[in-house]
Amino acid sequence: MKKILLLLLVTLPICTQAQDLTGTWIGKGGGTTYIKLVIRHTKDTVFGYTYDEAIDDSWCRASFHGKYDKGALRLVGYGGVMIEQSGSHGTTTYNWRYSKEADGEYLRENLGARSLLDQLLGTRGEPQWLRRVSNKPQKLDSTMREVRKLQAPPTEPQPKPKPPAPKPPAPKPPVPKPVPQLPKPIEPEKKIEPVKPAEPPVIVAPQPVKAKKERSSKLVRTILTEADSIKLFIYDNGEIDNDTVTVFYDDQIVLNKYMITDKAKVITLPISKDREHVVELFANNLGSIPPNTALVVIVAGKKRYELFASYDLKTNAKIVFRYGKEE
Repeated sequence: MKKILLLLLVTLPICTQAQDLTGTWIGKGGGTTYIKLVIRHTKDTVFGYTYDEAIDDSWCRASFHGKYDKGALRLVGYGGVMIEQSGSHGTTTYNWRYSKEADGEYLRENLGARSLLDQLLGTRGEPQWLRRVSNKPQKLDSTMREVRKLQAPPTEPQPKPKPPAPKPPAPKPPVPKPVPQLPKPIEPEKKIEPVKPAEPPVIVAPQPVKAKKERSSKLVRTILTEADSIKLFIYDNGEIDNDTVTVFYDDQIVLNKYMITDKAKVITLPISKDREHVVELFANNLGSIPPNTALVVIVAGKKRYELFASYDLKTNAKIVFRYGKEE
């Protein structure tokens, strides 16, 4: 079974200044022919998704999250939810280091972090590497398999071969081989977008308090926690198209008509031991690309949850919290 999230460690001195890792990274190695890593970086927290193609032509896409140590330039964490796959894949832990080199920014594999069996048998092949190709995280698209051809990893320039000494009669010297060049940074795929018609007008809902009671609520998840409070991080899960949302907590508005973007909106909410709490996401409009969609990251005690919520002018998205032992 191929593992999609890879242990990487930089091979150059770690004197480079720490960076914001938000963006799209592409590379290969370690039994894969193509790896794409999409990162969102907030303070010391990172999350996003990975896509990889294995040497047997199978592929998978999964979410991940972890922590970034700016002092050590080290990114550690573990895989989250398997989004889609072919063949047999699974998630894993990872340990990467960041470096800024002459031709770009890299994440490289720590060979010492491989399992002893992998080190003895050499089953993971060449070292893995990823290079940043964009400072913007690429939008998740699970409707089509990605296929890419990669250039070779960076190599050191080689000296030009010396021509052989001439012999009488002097033959023409052989043409020297070209010096290997470092590969150009890998650009993300470019898609030709069809010409779009004029955007439809934004459909606006009635006042939230009254309209919420007229809509049904669709349960996204029930979460048990022993924490006395929770944190909600709300992002737009698709193209930024002026979606606005009102968030209710136990039928009280805690966030009113907020336009969600690719930057997190953080809400802290208390949890009681003697009652159930309900968070509902109410669509104020449908933006220009219905329905409204959001990525909701929840931190409850030591647990972290990633939920993809979809809601419209007829249905609210609902998350229930109960005090109890964490699952």
